[in-house]
Amino acid sequence: MSLLIDHLYRFGDFTLNSDQRTLLRKGRPRPLAPKVFDTLLILVEKNGRLVGKDELMSRLWPDTFVEDANLTFNIQQLRKALGDKARKPVYIETVTRRGYRFIAPVEEVLSEGTGSRISDQFEIADPQSIKPGNEPESAPDGQDFGVVAKKANEKQQTAAQQSLSAVPGSDTGSTSSKHRSMLLTAAILTILGGIVLVSWRFSDLYPADRRAEIKTVFAVPPRIEKLTATGQSRHAAISPDGKYVAYTRSFEKKASVWLRQLATNNNVEIVPGGGAIFGLAFANSGEFLYFARRGEAISEPLLYHTALYRVSLVGGVPTKIVDTLEGNFSISPDDKQIAFIRQSLNRDGEREYALMVVNSDGTGLRTLFVGTHPDHLDLPVWSPSDQSIICSYGSSDGGGQKVRLIQVKLADGTMKELTSDKFFHISRVAWLPDKSALIMTARKALGYNNQLWRVSYPSMESRQVTDDLSDYLDLSVASSTDSAVASQTTRVSDIWVGSSSEPQRLKKITQGINDFCWAPNGRLVYSSTLTGNIDLWIMQPDGSEQRQLTVKSGVNLRPAVPPDNRYIVFMSNRTGSFQAWRMNLDGTNQIQLTDGAAKDYSSISPDGDWVFYNTADDWHLWRVSIDGGEPVQLTPYIAARPAVSPDGKMVACVGRNESSRKLLILSSESGQLLKEFRFFGWGSRLQWRQDGKALFYCSQQNGVDTIMEQSLDGGLLQQIVDLDEDELFDFGYSADSQSFAVIRGGWHHDVVLISDFNRSWNTVNYSQVSPVPRS
Repeated sequence: MSLLIDHLYRFGDFTLNSDQRTLLRKGRPRPLAPKVFDTLLILVEKNGRLVGKDELMSRLWPDTFVEDANLTFNIQQLRKALGDKARKPVYIETVTRRGYRFIAPVEEVLSEGTGSRISDQFEIADPQSIKPGNEPESAPDGQDFGVVAKKANEKQQTAAQQSLSAVPGSDTGSTSSKHRSMLLTAAILTILGGIVLVSWRFSDLYPADRRAEIKTVFAVPPRIEKLTATGQSRHAAISPDGKYVAYTRSFEKKASVWLRQLATNNNVEIVPGGGAIFGLAFANSGEFLYFARRGEAISEPLLYHTALYRVSLVGGVPTKIVDTLEGNFSISPDDKQIAFIRQSLNRDGEREYALMVVNSDGTGLRTLFVGTHPDHLDLPVWSPSDQSIICSYGSSDGGGQKVRLIQVKLADGTMKELTSDKFFHISRVAWLPDKSALIMTARKALGYNNQLWRVSYPSMESRQVTDDLSDYLDLSVASSTDSAVASQTTRVSDIWVGSSSEPQRLKKITQGINDFCWAPNGRLVYSSTLTGNIDLWIMQPDGSEQRQLTVKSGVNLRPAVPPDNRYIVFMSNRTGSFQAWRMNLDGTNQIQLTDGAAKDYSSISPDGDWVFYNTADDWHLWRVSIDGGEPVQLTPYIAARPAVSPDGKMVACVGRNESSRKLLILSSESGQLLKEFRFFGWGSRLQWRQDGKALFYCSQQNGVDTIMEQSLDGGLLQQIVDLDEDELFDFGYSADSQSFAVIRGGWHHDVVLISDFNRSWNTVNYSQVSPVPRS
């Protein structure tokens, strides 16, 4: 048995193992994507020296052209993993326009590791954790573990020497072969002693409070291999036998489905480009692929229907199964029935969700269960007994944790909650092959990434399995092999600023997400994830004088500034649900204005006295004094995304009934309806023109994001903003209408293959560690 030498770098609380490609913090794994790990290794190897951007790019992506944003993203992910700050770095310093420097003291060491046979049996999270000098703090009966281990090793080595010297005619130092034999025996006994020590630490004889600190994985962590690298693959499914992977690819606003044979890596398009695709699943027989696709617009722009189709793996014309579903669906184990979710609008414009079941030939459609507003139904999966269907249920629109798992009986549609554990969002649910647990992609809070969770069945105890920088979206598990596929998601978006007369010539300024606003003094207040949290920042339009306003206090969004520049009103979920807050323009004196039910969106009256907002459960319109106090309800119906007119007399909102959406013009004093127009937009802001005679909002026409101008006289114009393939997340004109800014970018989705999926996750000590993905 050979001993392996690991090359380690130590800095701060971290240990970087270049051979095992792991990063540990205080002995616990800190998962890094392969390119992010490579970036860290390059910087650490050259610690104290400047590493130029060109050198990093050429070493990370040799013979490949990639954007500089990829390097910037890697550095951001590293800082997040290390808990570092760009403005006050402890580990990674940015040298403007040149590159980066690793500035923390680094200790380089060589460490003996266990041989391959031992690592097949167990893997210790920190290879140093049982070596003298880095032992646990205490041992039984008050003895030090280091002393125990050292004495045990000394006794084993002494015994080995004595046993060798006891052989008649032997001389332990007489020949090299005898010396090697002695060393080999001592090494074997030492390793066996280590195994005994580790085994004892995990036995019931070891104190329970100490067992809770153990960081050991009893299987090789799942291996993760990237299957796509285009950023265009949002959805994926793996065949029951694990031989094929189906995945979507979106290009030039059209989505297609491709099939890859894993053994040969051959790829073939089986569903040509068309409308967006929202879900993929193989039939359990493996003969067909099902997918949900959005069709052409119906009734009016942005109202679409989505249908479920089935296609042979060799391609051909897809067969439509059923119309009008949300996108996620589940096929029964015998392939005879399909469960899906259907959405409708009631008379008040509120969304209602129903769990439906249909035969695989499209017949026998029936409703099992209808949810209650504002709770959403989603992600149906058949139970192992085929007698019920498990779904996610709840709504976290207010920024809290209200989504849980429920079970609906197939016989009578009765509903039962399966667990009290709640999430902010659940993106996908799948069974392990042995049906011992559900695997979910989910997140506990709005500011977190989706991670993989294991929910045991039927006890329904949930454990987080990964703690990656990756954001997992889709998930599919092979039913007869040890493999799965998932899609990993990254959002890249920036603020672009320029003249309102030349909206096609905007200049990229800095990273930003979700939304922003112009302050009357010409500065921009915006949300950013630069620090790893969604915080508010302020800057000049050219990117100078950037200043962070909120610091890791929940998720902070939707800024608004009154004409007198006194305050910034914003939404934050730091108390558990979104509420309206107020702070000074420099970020000081942060005060909560609302409480109770969750709130969202806000607009300030021109006199700076009133804050108009929505209640996030029913989207009714309210107002409250900017100094706080008792709120006043203005509408008993949906009136979302308020925008107060320049003269303060009107409020524009988005309304909705069972058939359409409306642009509503209301009295700011009484909430009385003054005018209404057909609304062709989506979830972006409403902004008044400076003269108060028209409104701007974002729409999408023929696949292109467009700024619409709605005149109060009834005319409708379009202002095209050419974003290429980018999405428009927010827009806004400055107070003097001379400047224009947008947040634009997109979501990058790629598919990964996960091997050793079932074996690894069924043997992991979930309460202690997360497996470290590796590729």
